[in-house]
Amino acid sequence: MSICYVKYLKDDEFIKKFGKRLKEVRESKGLSQEKLALLSEVSQSQIARTELGQINTSISHLSIYARCLKVDARDLLDFS
Repeated sequence: MSICYVKYLKDDEFIKKFGKRLKEVRESKGLSQEKLALLSEVSQSQIARTELGQINTSISHLSIYARCLKVDARDLLDFS
């Protein structure tokens, strides 16, 4: 029997870029954090922490945000 250890990797720069992009797209759609929270059923405080790059959100949340913002998930990952 062998044990496999997985190193936890966290890319702070990527997390901050994603948060900034989420905020840009949300604001371009004229939505407040509170409205996105209602639409997505994700707490407003979690959205705020995500936008500030304080938490490493899940890929499931990325999908939910994209659907609620009516954009392709790839748009939330476009940091150019």
